[in-house]
Amino acid sequence: PPPASADDTTTTNNDATTQTPTPKPKPTPSEPYTRTPSPNDKFEFGYTVTPPPTFLASNKPLKTHLDEINFSPPDGSPRGYTLGITVDPVRISKIRDFGTPEEVAARVVTAEVSRDGVFKVTLPKDPSEDAEAGCYDVEYISDGKRGTKRFVTRIYVQGGFLYVLTLQSKEGEYDVGREKDVLECAKSFRPL
Repeated sequence: PPPASADDTTTTNNDATTQTPTPKPKPTPSEPYTRTPSPNDKFEFGYTVTPPPTFLASNKPLKTHLDEINFSPPDGSPRGYTLGITVDPVRISKIRDFGTPEEVAARVVTAEVSRDGVFKVTLPKDPSEDAEAGCYDVEYISDGKRGTKRFVTRIYVQGGFLYVLTLQSKEGEYDVGREKDVLECAKSFRPL
């Protein structure tokens, strides 16, 4: 048989001398996920996002926000790579009412460093405003007793709601490919 390429895994048949290249499943592009109001909702809000390839939606067992959903790779995939979206009512009308990107990042860092088991939080990039989309992007690295994790957040205020997308990855696994998937996902997130 032809030699397996770097994109293939090799499986061995019962005959130890025969190896059959088996193509590794390629990640398929995720379908956009759209949250729209339902007739049972007390509040009307919605958003859309395209999760990283292969991510599946799941609900948190204990909700702490008006609305929240998690996405992660299928069972059996390495742990520590997740996407979460939360929605909460707020009394402000635009993201700038919270402050500048730097002020919002300082609040995010303060909240993270006050969590149990977190030793240090750093910003690998300056927080930024996407003026066209009307949101802030904040990226930070949290070092704690559960390891070092990178977080990428996109924060909106629209229609009386705070929308927050948070992608989390183990820092050691945050390579160029993962960064590309994470940033594409963050840029796809927007309130409706």
